[in-house]
Amino acid sequence: MKTMTRAESAFKETATAASLPSLWAIFWTFFKIGAFTFGGGYAMISLIEQELVHRHRWVQQQDFMDAVAGAQFLPGAIAVNVALFTGHRVRGAIGSLTATLGVVLPSYLVISVIATAFDRFSNLPMVHHFLRGAHVVVVSLIFATVMRIGRRTLNAGWKWAAVFIGLGAILILNIHPVVVVLASAAAGILLTH
Repeated sequence: MKTMTRAESAFKETATAASLPSLWAIFWTFFKIGAFTFGGGYAMISLIEQELVHRHRWVQQQDFMDAVAGAQFLPGAIAVNVALFTGHRVRGAIGSLTATLGVVLPSYLVISVIATAFDRFSNLPMVHHFLRGAHVVVVSLIFATVMRIGRRTLNAGWKWAAVFIGLGAILILNIHPVVVVLASAAAGILLTH
């Protein structure tokens, strides 16, 4: 086995550092995601995937899917958890902080502005009509994300069974989604080993 010389090792580290996205690129990408995705959480997943996997190619498809699955087990917003994971994946701890700041800052700014003016505008019919229209778009964004993830992951009979059993457990038996996610994760461990 050939060992690398000090010069080769330094060149490899420099080449790797040069291929890493800048912190500004990470911040700006996640800022745009946070600013232009309405509906939060699951509605953001599609845009995050588009930016990180397809446009910038900072994260591989399987790593992104693992981040989304892992984000289900962590407390907090799914978009923030995915930002933490993917930011760490491309630039370590500082990448995590940068991505999280980028995805959270637009909401903070918008909510701060809305909170100061909410009393004056909350009773306007136009505001109510806007929110009703936004509800429809949010449902379509979540549905598009479900379809995209489903096409990539539902490649075995037991996975389809888990989908329908999980839906039944949540919608009919009113079992908490966390219990369903944990049961599905346990099934994945048992059925894939």
